[in-house]
Amino acid sequence: MANKLYSLSDLKFIKPTTLRSWFTQKSSPHGKFCIVDVRDSDFVGGHIKGCYHYPAANFHYTLNDLYLQIFNDKVNDVVFHCALSQVRGPSSTLKFLRSIDDIKDPELKTYLQNNIHVYILKGGFTKWQEEYGNDNEVTEGYDKEIWEFGS
Repeated sequence: MANKLYSLSDLKFIKPTTLRSWFTQKSSPHGKFCIVDVRDSDFVGGHIKGCYHYPAANFHYTLNDLYLQIFNDKVNDVVFHCALSQVRGPSSTLKFLRSIDDIKDPELKTYLQNNIHVYILKGGFTKWQEEYGNDNEVTEGYDKEIWEFGS
């Protein structure tokens, strides 16, 4: 079976308000959700609560770990983001989707092919922190000064 060739046009974006509502409901449309933050050194200054941090710089090398974490946590909806969700977020999402067919473990591969829905956070963490940076229910380690003067 050939790998599905995913392209940018296949990617789905969700708004920060939608993701925030998943926290409120403690569930996403398909069950459990996770956030994958692919920022590198710009991870400092805050992150979405409970996110998985898989930096884009070595994302390809940590893909299998991410697949296993999603499988073990029985996640159904996966939301990727970087600072703006314009380059690293979409690129990592495509790597994630394109590599599923290469997984050797049949149970893991089947789970990922049949049970997950993948999204990108529109506007990335930059937009998230504008709306929810000071919201301790959904944001951890937030440093407002970094975002006011560092961007």
